[in-house]
Amino acid sequence: MTEYSRKTVLAATDLLEDAGHARITRFLLEHGLENQVAGGSMRDRASALARHLLEDSERLNEEGENLTDAVVEELVNGAIRRFVRYDDQFDYEAFSRSYGALNRALARDGFTVADGQLRRTLPQALELPKADDEVHALLGQYNLDVPLGHLNQAIAAHARGEWAAANGQLRSFVEGLFDGIAENLAAHLAVAVPAPGNQRRIWLAQLNPSFYLPELNEWTGQGTGFLEGFFRRLHPQGAHPGLSDEEDSTFRLHLVLLTTRSLLKRLEQRLR
Repeated sequence: MTEYSRKTVLAATDLLEDAGHARITRFLLEHGLENQVAGGSMRDRASALARHLLEDSERLNEEGENLTDAVVEELVNGAIRRFVRYDDQFDYEAFSRSYGALNRALARDGFTVADGQLRRTLPQALELPKADDEVHALLGQYNLDVPLGHLNQAIAAHARGEWAAANGQLRSFVEGLFDGIAENLAAHLAVAVPAPGNQRRIWLAQLNPSFYLPELNEWTGQGTGFLEGFFRRLHPQGAHPGLSDEEDSTFRLHLVLLTTRSLLKRLEQRLR
């Protein structure tokens, strides 16, 4: 599976829009894509390339590498080279200003270019793009439309660099998710569900067996469990989004995706 999310693929292929037809043609030839990608304008060809990569994200190139990864990485590395100064120093600030959407998309996928090289900031085993896909799929599967809307707004705000807005939507997403998990389990058990909010989170803890994992200290009822700390970490100022920066907002997004994927997969198992 590709290491890059849809938004990263789109942001990377957007770099070809001003490359010139000759350069695009050569690029497609180098990657064996000349027969799969067509279009009249440079923008159309860039969009067609993105569409093909997203639709066939498991395809390998002649070297046995994931084709989507190889294309994204070549485009990103080409963008990096444009901001290497005469003294061989990489101007990260200029890069992030010029390619903000790409830079933020890479950060969401667990990558950085801050040192002038595309490298990981998180272990590959976390599979962030896969976690994102799974969370979206499971939210749809269990008709959790309101939390899904908050998550999509959080990701969109993060893509725009609106950190406080992204943080606020993440909090709303997590709160709505726990409410929705409780509703699904109550319907499955044919019992009444408490009022939304903390009462539902407590109800999930008191189920037999508990929805949380006591052996992993997920919920203690004393505010010291992992999930209790998870809520506090999302908004240390309380219900208001508060101030934030890119690093903190990206961390919150990663934390939310990885944690909620685990909870949604647990819900899936409980409802079988």
